[in-house]
Amino acid sequence: MTDFHPVAFYLIATTVIGCAIGVVVFKNLIHSAISMVCCFIGVAGIYILLKAELVAVAQVLIYVGAISILILFAIMLTRHRSGDISIFFHRQSWVAIPIVALVFIVLAGVLASARYNASPESMNLPTREMASLMFNQYAFPFELVSLVLLVAMVGAVLLASKEKKP
Repeated sequence: MTDFHPVAFYLIATTVIGCAIGVVVFKNLIHSAISMVCCFIGVAGIYILLKAELVAVAQVLIYVGAISILILFAIMLTRHRSGDISIFFHRQSWVAIPIVALVFIVLAGVLASARYNASPESMNLPTREMASLMFNQYAFPFELVSLVLLVAMVGAVLLASKEKKP
């Protein structure tokens, strides 16, 4: 049995691209944020296909668990449910389109000329070292940062829930 599953990859990649387009296209910010969560989960699925389980878990914990929830709280606390279309399409977008096309061409050239010859043994060593550092030496700072994010989120809820007094 092979390590790479092209059918699963194309299915997950199509889902990620569709969700990424949904993030940009949806007018409702809640739908856009949920599409972003699905995109992050799809990227974690691609990491699993690449045998990078630790990176997939970090993707789910950090992006799906923390960043997405923070964005959803920000949307709900500011009470903005939809965005004005004029915000996205204005005179600066004509400058951005050629820049994006140029960046795409450069990235495609770099990816086409890159050499991909890493052995599986050399790929597992940095993952083990990173896991050892993250769960042993840096476990306390990692938890401390999550606690600071939790306190900031509770503070934002308290500030947003206070009624304005005349």
